[in-house]
Amino acid sequence: MYDGIQRDLVKQDNYETAHQLAKEKLRETDFVQQCTKAGAEIIESSPEKTLARIKFINRDYLVEYPSGEIRFEDTGETPPLWERIIILHYLANARGTSQTGELISYQQVPDGWLYYPNFVKRTTQILAKTFADDPEGFIQAGLAIGGKKSQLGEYALEIPALPRVSYHFIMWPGDDEFETEFNCVFDRSIIDYLPAEDITVLANMIAVKLIKQKK
Repeated sequence: MYDGIQRDLVKQDNYETAHQLAKEKLRETDFVQQCTKAGAEIIESSPEKTLARIKFINRDYLVEYPSGEIRFEDTGETPPLWERIIILHYLANARGTSQTGELISYQQVPDGWLYYPNFVKRTTQILAKTFADDPEGFIQAGLAIGGKKSQLGEYALEIPALPRVSYHFIMWPGDDEFETEFNCVFDRSIIDYLPAEDITVLANMIAVKLIKQKK
């Protein structure tokens, strides 16, 4: 089973540094204002700390300010490192931009060309390999993780990843002449919430969750 982005020890150290920097950046913001922009819900506020709830790929997380600590609401456990980094980045960067209705490809994301090979390798390629002969299974997997059928194609899904960020996955099943293909697009407003690298990592997370749903 493919379990997503692999980490060696050097990269893990880099991710720990990124995590600390993300917490520091969030600490410098007006947290309540950023939660409003990000679509997160303030559920507790006192002089000592503020607690917000945010939905991330169909699961509720609690974010504490100013510490920047994050935990699953249902179990109280600490989520994986990359999930915490993306949530912190999302909250710190959110501009409150509304959906534009204009869908863009990854190549249209600022600096997307830098990460595009990894984006394809970690997202559309692994989805095509897994669901090549099972388009209905792809749809069922998406529904199981909180997605819904999209109007972009017969086999297309919209997966809400964060309150103001959704991923649209479109599948074109193969035949005797052509191999199965996948594409992934997003509303242009995504660039006001996440940088290109986070968009890649989050796409990989969703792809892995879809793959794990395959019967």
